[in-house]
Amino acid sequence: MISGRTAKQGIGLEIGKLSKSYAESVNHVQLSTDDVKELALEKTHNLRISTEHGSVTVNWIIDKGLSAGMVFFPYGPWANQVFSSNTDSTGMPIMKGIPATIIPTDDKVQELNEIIEKIRSGA
Repeated sequence: MISGRTAKQGIGLEIGKLSKSYAESVNHVQLSTDDVKELALEKTHNLRISTEHGSVTVNWIIDKGLSAGMVFFPYGPWANQVFSSNTDSTGMPIMKGIPATIIPTDDKVQELNEIIEKIRSGA
């Protein structure tokens, strides 16, 4: 799994991080067509992403430019649930090449306020 910024994310930031536009630009992962077939994903499924650092439920979209086995997760509060905050003294967390488990789920995608509350409570 890798992370980075997207053009839509930049547009969402102009409106504000509490906007629906921003949330929609970062509360998903991008998968290859092959991985969508491999996971037998239906439009109604969400995905549960888990790493050694945490887990989160997100939406998904197809990115025809991705290779099978590669998952792209836009920077943001949802991605922060599964990436380490450790920077190894570089000032930037490692957000590339992170092993992740992905499973289809009917769980709902958390709203930003739910993620914030989870962080506040230390859960």
